[in-house]
Amino acid sequence: MRRVLRYTLILLLVSFLSYAFVKEIARLYFLYEENQRIEGRIFELQLENKRLKKKIEALKNDQRFIEKVAREELGMIKEGEKVFKFKE
Repeated sequence: MRRVLRYTLILLLVSFLSYAFVKEIARLYFLYEENQRIEGRIFELQLENKRLKKKIEALKNDQRFIEKVAREELGMIKEGEKVFKFKE
């Protein structure tokens, strides 16, 4: 009887430890995947940040770039110019 109880307890302990181990491995895998996703997003944001810094610098110093942005992004025109809109 003691032998059966002992084997049952050992089996329960091994089962519990196996479950805890597998659960922890799954959690670590999830955290790894989440970390990879976040690092990718950080890289994208760093590139966007560099692009915006260059644009800010150009807007401070380059008159032609300022005019280009005013025309393309803001739809502005010079005094005396006419805008033609074509229907497709």
